[in-house]
Amino acid sequence: MDMSDIERGQEHAAKCFAGGYNCAESVLRGVCLAQGLNLPDTCLKMATPFGGGVGRSEDLCGALSGGVMAVGASLGRTDEKGEKARCYDAANRLYKEFVRMMGSAQCGVLNKGEFGTPEHRARCGRFVRETTRMTILAIRGDAE
Repeated sequence: MDMSDIERGQEHAAKCFAGGYNCAESVLRGVCLAQGLNLPDTCLKMATPFGGGVGRSEDLCGALSGGVMAVGASLGRTDEKGEKARCYDAANRLYKEFVRMMGSAQCGVLNKGEFGTPEHRARCGRFVRETTRMTILAIRGDAE
């Protein structure tokens, strides 16, 4: 069966999360796979501290942070004269859609319970899959 890019990205992100990567790392990896981006290890490592809402502070959701990093990897600029509006627009679409669908951008509001419990893993696993989908759509400029 031929899976769409979005489904492939979601499956990869879910596999990463199930395998031990955190939410931010998993979304970044899933979106980049779907977008055909091969990020260097240094870039992939940058997602690690965003797990648990930035170092488990339970502030900005790590899945959302990973999505925003993936937007930057896909649409960001490499010099100060480069265009940034398209990247800003995609990040804004992602943020607004995430808050609309999830009810908050804060990990502490979304994550009711202790990190590492089966309930937490299941709940955040759903956030990882859904944020991967939303990010790919935001990058493409699609609305759903």
